[in-house]
Amino acid sequence: MQDAGGGWICIVVTTPGEPGGEDPGDDGGDGGTQPAGCFDGDKEVPCNDEYGGTWDAGHGCYAFQVQPQPPAGSSLWEGHDPSEGSVWSCDYTVTIPENSWFVPNGEDPLVDPAVLAQEALGRMKLEEANAQIAPGPDFHTYVHIDNWLWLPEAQWHDLTETVTAGPTSVTVTAEPIRVDWDMGTEVTSCYDAGRVWQKGMTDAAKTSCSYAYESIENPTGDTHNVSAQLVYGVTWDCDGACLSPSGDLGEIEAPAGDGTTIEVRQRQTVVTQ
Repeated sequence: MQDAGGGWICIVVTTPGEPGGEDPGDDGGDGGTQPAGCFDGDKEVPCNDEYGGTWDAGHGCYAFQVQPQPPAGSSLWEGHDPSEGSVWSCDYTVTIPENSWFVPNGEDPLVDPAVLAQEALGRMKLEEANAQIAPGPDFHTYVHIDNWLWLPEAQWHDLTETVTAGPTSVTVTAEPIRVDWDMGTEVTSCYDAGRVWQKGMTDAAKTSCSYAYESIENPTGDTHNVSAQLVYGVTWDCDGACLSPSGDLGEIEAPAGDGTTIEVRQRQTVVTQ
């Protein structure tokens, strides 16, 4: 992964380790774990500006890696060889010794944890809902009859993924919040995996997830494809050296898994005299 300044940052999936590293402009100090958020003294400020610069509390400005880097021998290197690090600045208009400084290799600015969160989400294997319905495709139902809907219980669970870049580790948690069922005529939602229907259940049995068709178009009956998608509420937490402690990625809909079919018929009324 490339940072805003053009340098390369290695991102690995791992268990969060011990915090470490320093901000590129840190003139020493304690180093280590950063406070939650970014601060100019006691005032909280955005961790990045509109140009992609990263807040550097040591210099009181938004730092970026100078591009292109100065030629070898330039006074901007402060006597260092270009292989030893890079030159950073807070001034987007001109780079001079008074507004730039040398940053040794290994002290790149902190990665935006929201970027790592997206990386972790992309690596996460979301459950593809295996839609189940009763009655199943080998039988039929009638209009105004509640049909049971469910997923395998094992598919309803939290997912986590951790990505680490340097001293920053971000763990994304995806929590299932509902299932969107495409019933072939409309989409309905249930807020758990539903209850498995079992042969021999009486009419008194209840489920938290069902659907009733209100009508049919074909007098002999309609057949509908039924599928389901799990919807997750996704958040992230940062550990180690963090520009911000946590965040919310909102709702993420997983791809649909195996679907099924259902045949819907209309009960016939016979009038006798």
